[in-house]
Amino acid sequence: MCDHDVRLERMLENDQKRQKQTWYPMLGFLALFIVYFWVTDVLLLLPIILAGQLPVLYKGWHRMKLLLTFNEDASYRQKVRSEFGLAVGNLVFLLLVVASTMLGWITLLTFSIVIIVGLITFLTLRFRIDRELKDIDPNHVTATELGEAQIEREKRKSS
Repeated sequence: MCDHDVRLERMLENDQKRQKQTWYPMLGFLALFIVYFWVTDVLLLLPIILAGQLPVLYKGWHRMKLLLTFNEDASYRQKVRSEFGLAVGNLVFLLLVVASTMLGWITLLTFSIVIIVGLITFLTLRFRIDRELKDIDPNHVTATELGEAQIEREKRKSS
C-alpha cells in the first residue's frame, strides 16, 4: 500500500497521460460528426454522445486499474469496480434516453428532465462511492483532492 502523496502523484501522472491520449481522437470524432451534419443536415446525436463518452470510459478504465494496484482489500476493490460500473451505467443511460427521444417514445421536455435527474443521481452515487473508498482506505485520493491537485499544478506551471 502506498501513502497518500505517492498515490496522488501517480494519479496526476495517469490523468495527464490519459488526457493527452484521448484529446486528439475525441476532437477527430467530433470534427467528423460536424462535417457529416454540415453535409447531410442529419444530426447524429447518438454517435456524438458516444464519441464524447468513450474518452471518459477510457480514462475511467485506467483510473480503475491504477486504483486496484493501491489496495488489496476485497471491499475496496469491489467499490473501485462499482465506480467504473457507474461510468458504464451512465453511458448506457444516456444512450437509452437519447434513443428513446429519437424514436419518439419521449418528448424533449421529458428528455431534459430525465437527463438532469439522471446525471444528478450518477454524480451523487459517484461522490458516495468515493467517500466510501476513503472510509475503507484513509490513503485513498478522492476526486476532489485530485481536482484540487490538478488546479494547483496548473497554477504552478503558469507562474
